[in-house]
Amino acid sequence: MQGLVSAHLERINARVFEQFQDVITQLVSKRHGVYALYKSDRLYYVGLARDLKTRLKQHLKDQHARRWDRFSLYLTHTDEHLKELETLVVHISQPKGNIQHGKFARSQNLRPQLKQMLNDKVTNILSGTKKTKKQIVKRKKTSAPTRAKSPGLKGLLPSNSQLRAVYKGNEYAALVDDQGRIIIDGLTFNSPSPAATHVTKGPKDGWIFWRCQNEKGDWVLLDEVRRIRHHHAKGVATGERDRERY
Repeated sequence: MQGLVSAHLERINARVFEQFQDVITQLVSKRHGVYALYKSDRLYYVGLARDLKTRLKQHLKDQHARRWDRFSLYLTHTDEHLKELETLVVHISQPKGNIQHGKFARSQNLRPQLKQMLNDKVTNILSGTKKTKKQIVKRKKTSAPTRAKSPGLKGLLPSNSQLRAVYKGNEYAALVDDQGRIIIDGLTFNSPSPAATHVTKGPKDGWIFWRCQNEKGDWVLLDEVRRIRHHHAKGVATGERDRERY
């Protein structure tokens, strides 16, 4: 299999090029590749050329003259990726003499994606644990007045009950454990709203976000199941008080 670099010369004294250009010409001829200029042992400049000998000769007289005393040549089989190879080396080493670092024409910059993934990661952690003071203040400003701390689902749904929700066209599923806590994406939440916030990345009332199956097997909002249970409990309590009167 043919490699990228076909031949190379490294850290050659500039005087060799000045005094023995015929020898360099015989070795290199008009072949293409990437070259590097050094001042002592420090990399000064990286460039590409489709005629390496001619380009080095130019650098003995242009703005880079006397700023380098050693050079390296890397001859390549083809010139197909020369520009990208030069850009890669310059981005890694950032030589002092290269004012322009160049751009990768067809390369995707992953920085925005990394930033979003890290933000999502932090949000996931905060949703399942304690929120910072700054987040608590922000929530108070943007959300409706909070009610008393919402209890979990223990006593309302049996263990291993499944919850479902649809958000922005995507369906999400969660599981209720034996303590009435909600498990989603490996995280555990004590009540429906934090679990909903984990999905939406913003404050959300989980009682009108999640659905569960009622006794008939229909998928209904958690809030409906809660209201039915509340009315049932209220009715039982009223009946007991009535019996005590008589």
